[in-house]
Amino acid sequence: MLRKILQKKSLLFLLFSFILSFFLAIAIQYPQPVVAQGKATPVSEGTAIDPARSFILGMHIENIYNLSLKDKSFSAEGWFWLEWPEAVQQLIIKNKIPLLELVEIVNQVEAWDSQIQLDSAEPELKPNGNRRQLYRFSAKFYDDSQTLKRFPFQQLELPIIIETRPTIFSVAAEAIRLNPALDAKGVKGQYAGINGYQIGDVSVKNSIYTYNTNFGENNGIEGGEFSRVEYYINYNTEFWSAFYQYVMPWLAVMAMLLLAPNLEGKLTELRLAIPSTALLTLVFLQLGTNADLPKLSYISFIDQLYLFGYIASIVLFALFVWGSNAYQNSIESQREAVMQKINKIDAIYQSIIIGGSVFIAVASFGFR
Repeated sequence: MLRKILQKKSLLFLLFSFILSFFLAIAIQYPQPVVAQGKATPVSEGTAIDPARSFILGMHIENIYNLSLKDKSFSAEGWFWLEWPEAVQQLIIKNKIPLLELVEIVNQVEAWDSQIQLDSAEPELKPNGNRRQLYRFSAKFYDDSQTLKRFPFQQLELPIIIETRPTIFSVAAEAIRLNPALDAKGVKGQYAGINGYQIGDVSVKNSIYTYNTNFGENNGIEGGEFSRVEYYINYNTEFWSAFYQYVMPWLAVMAMLLLAPNLEGKLTELRLAIPSTALLTLVFLQLGTNADLPKLSYISFIDQLYLFGYIASIVLFALFVWGSNAYQNSIESQREAVMQKINKIDAIYQSIIIGGSVFIAVASFGFR
């Protein structure tokens, strides 16, 4: 009698430990140390802009490809153009600033494999007296702002960030501003779509970015303040494509765990083989899924599903071990009652699996 009580308490303690560890893993998100970086200050719509000391920036992104969530990078091709007044032109001539160095693409990486070319050797003189220069670019870009907490149903904002570069254009010197063209509808090109994603709108942000250095200038911290424009092309995951690729395999394994208790309690070897096989399958499925992702400092939606699957597999194995021992240790006259008890607990387990799957899906996805 004492042995049975201890077995029950041990089983309850094991179940409680697994459930507690599961919810702790979901609830606790460890804050990451903040590294000293620059700060972007948005420019409000009501801020007065001096047209005589400004560049007007236009952008057309023709093609986006080679998206890599693991490397946080993508490649893009297209055009951008600058228009500036005579006062800025005189500043360019006076300081002998090359046309390719008026601005820079901030989040460009692997410059050796990138190209920024002038469409014409000299800027075009427009009827209003402004100059206009068209640039062709083809480059690889870094996306440091992506959030994969809802992977594989995430939303992406792919940025292309352009900033005034010569120190003479900084806030502390000539304070030349970079302002986006008013019409952002023409930013998306014909081939800006990405397989597996629905392309959304384009958002444009105008800001003054403050670096935590003045680049060696003797003009205070404002020597590190430059005007920038950020273009973001928004993408949403194709739901059914991501569902079939990432969630359906998990559902198939969970269905096996859900149906396994329907086996007769007498089939001990078969019952014990199912949860261990399911656990190994979940491990390999998660490894394959995470191969497409970078190292994350948080638990993604798909990871939480797999974590629940691990716990469901281990708990089912523990229940089958308990049921097998209870059946084998019972006398012949009690085995019918023992089987009824095992079946009752199996039914409770199945209900918990169904309810828990719904809960974890809503808790980890719906409320983020």
